[in-house]
Amino acid sequence: MQTKLDAVTRKWWFYPLLVLLFFIRQYASKGYDPREWMDLMLEALSHPLIYSFPLLMPIAKAIPVVLIVGLMVLGNRIRGVFNGYVALLYVAVACFQHTALTDTYGLVIISGNLALILVVALLWIWETFAERNDFTPRQRPPWKWWVAPLALLALLAPIDTSTMSPDFSPARLLTNESGLTYCMMTPVILAVMTLYHPTVNPAVLRVTSFVGMLFGAVNMLVWFVVMPSAWWMGVLHIPLLMISIYAFVLGFRTSKPETGRRT
Repeated sequence: MQTKLDAVTRKWWFYPLLVLLFFIRQYASKGYDPREWMDLMLEALSHPLIYSFPLLMPIAKAIPVVLIVGLMVLGNRIRGVFNGYVALLYVAVACFQHTALTDTYGLVIISGNLALILVVALLWIWETFAERNDFTPRQRPPWKWWVAPLALLALLAPIDTSTMSPDFSPARLLTNESGLTYCMMTPVILAVMTLYHPTVNPAVLRVTSFVGMLFGAVNMLVWFVVMPSAWWMGVLHIPLLMISIYAFVLGFRTSKPETGRRT
C-alpha cells in the first residue's frame, strides 16, 4: 500500500481531483441562494460546533506542545501517540469545525472543506498503523528551523476574533481556539514533518501540504482581497501557506528509506 500511495501522490492528475472536492456544494438545512455562499461560509466558520467546547481549547494548545517536545526527546517511542493525535485532530476538525448551527441557514455543513480534511485524516490514520514516519532524534542544519517561528505564530494565533485585531494578551494566547482549527494546526504539524524530512511518510507529507496550500491560498484571497479590513487574519494564515508550499516541494524530494518499523 505504501508503494501504491507513494506512486499515486506523485501523479499530477491526483491534485486536480483533490481540488474538485473543494467545490462540493455546502449544505444548509434552511436552504440558501447560491449567491450567498460567502455569507454562509463566514457565519458557519464563525460559530462551528467545535467552539462549543471551550474547556478543550487550552488543552488542545498544550497537547501538541507536549507531543512535539516528546518527539524531540523520545523519538519513535511516542511516534504512535503523535500520529494518532494528528489523525484524531483532523477527524474532529473536519467534522466539527466545518459544521455549524446558524440562525440564518440552520444546520450548515461546509462539505468541500470537510471532504478535503477527511482525506488528510485518512492518510494520517493509515500512517498511525504503517509507522512510516521516523522521528529518531538527530542534528539538523540551523536553516531548517525557519519554520519554527511561523508555526509558533499559528499556534498562538494572537487575535481578538470579535474585532479581527491583534491580541497578544497571555490569557488570549493560552485559551483561544487555534488548537482546534485546521488552518492554525496544519503549519505546526507540517513544520514537524519538515524538520524530520526526508525520513517521513512522503504520501502523507504531499497530501497534507497540498491541502494546506489550497486552504492557504483561499485565505490569502479572502482576508487580503475580499475582506481587507480583517488583514490580520490574513497575516495569521501566512504560516499555513508558506510552510505548506515548502513541505509540498520537500514531498517530491523525499527518498523514503528502508521499510520496517523503527523503535
